[in-house]
Amino acid sequence: MNIGSWIISAVILAVGLTLGALDIARPSRSYETSSAFLTLTANFEPESSNPSTGLAKYEPLDGCYLGAYIDLDPQLKASFTDEYGTKRKRPEDFEKAIGQKHSMYFFYMGYGRPVAMDYLRFLSSEGKYVQIALEPNNGLDSVSDNETLWQLADDLRDCGAKVFLRFASEMNGDWVAYHGDPEKYIEKWRLVTRVMRERAPNVAMVWCPYALPLGNIQDYYPGDEWVDWVGVNMYNVTFFNQDTNSPAKEVGPKALLEPVYEKFAWRKPIMICEYATTHFSAVEKKSVSYFAANNIMELYGSLQKEFPRVKAIYYFSSNNLSLAHRRNNNYSLLEDPVVLEAYRKSIADKYFISDPNESRQAEPVSVSLKPYMKITDITRISAWAQADKTVGIIRFSVNGKPVFTATNVRDWSFVLDPAAHGTGRCVVGAEAFSSTGEKLAEQEVPVVIEPAVSN
Repeated sequence: MNIGSWIISAVILAVGLTLGALDIARPSRSYETSSAFLTLTANFEPESSNPSTGLAKYEPLDGCYLGAYIDLDPQLKASFTDEYGTKRKRPEDFEKAIGQKHSMYFFYMGYGRPVAMDYLRFLSSEGKYVQIALEPNNGLDSVSDNETLWQLADDLRDCGAKVFLRFASEMNGDWVAYHGDPEKYIEKWRLVTRVMRERAPNVAMVWCPYALPLGNIQDYYPGDEWVDWVGVNMYNVTFFNQDTNSPAKEVGPKALLEPVYEKFAWRKPIMICEYATTHFSAVEKKSVSYFAANNIMELYGSLQKEFPRVKAIYYFSSNNLSLAHRRNNNYSLLEDPVVLEAYRKSIADKYFISDPNESRQAEPVSVSLKPYMKITDITRISAWAQADKTVGIIRFSVNGKPVFTATNVRDWSFVLDPAAHGTGRCVVGAEAFSSTGEKLAEQEVPVVIEPAVSN
């Protein structure tokens, strides 16, 4: 006989899970044959991004991840051609030029486009975390709870990488197709987050406005329970929007960072998803390398003491003067020796994490689902099964109503959302069936739903 044994590990998918037992105790009901059993597990990480209570997904306990965008830096020649023919620059050439490894790299991806699985696997094999700037450039109506979104989540789950998904960033600016309707934006953000948490537990959701304008940023915030990290995109230029009537030299990087930091840093870890400073502007047509060097040293030099909740920063190393659709500023770290040296010196401190796999992070925790545990937020419930026949199906239920049927071992879990079931006693159940439909085992566990208060 074949003895099959499967353990599904997952994580709590939102901030605020607390588990506890009431004074009353009643054993869970369990159906077993002589050679089969089934147990349920609640899986979670530390509950919040506040250092006093826990860490967010992939948040380092201390230090700041070093990241970069390099695909448009003309100084880098070696490329990786993904399965769809897109050429992307290889990290090793950039790191050799800089003289230091970086933890994370990012790339842009239009919503609805296929995932470059081989590139994600390549970066993961190099020990890198990955940020994907996912942009619904055809508008928010293109984002629905359908096969496109499900396939995206499944591909990100299967790629093997630790992924930061920066969905629909810079929404506060009128230059993006998903600006102008905060209510719809929040609806779509929550949809994407829910699907990722249900199907792709390796994905951390990053909500990211642009540093300016400030007035409408809060309007687009989906709520603490729907966000893992808060990001910000910011650039130092000599003139805003290439307009000589809008000088920007006096607006330093700390001034751009402070408003978002002060608003959200006590709630979430902060990620500077894109940062760069010009050293040659199309307006002035002259080098401003010391302007750039000073900005780099000011920002990177201030993070540890003044902005310790910034846990990741990406430099956007690109010469936009060579781009037909931009032609505004040269941000490349590799084309000006003064800028390059300023960056090298700024990231030399050991505070900056060059290998994410060596950073100190919270360990995920799994506990058996006990009778009358309190469930206060979205929680992933996993199954553990053993039988003398191959288990082909796990069927989950809540209060006797089917909620999810899994036919693949990696999907033997579902998300219990308190908001969908109301307050009070709730019975979580699971049944294990053979591939021929024979019931092998089942279990029911009563829990107590106490939904957290939304922000």
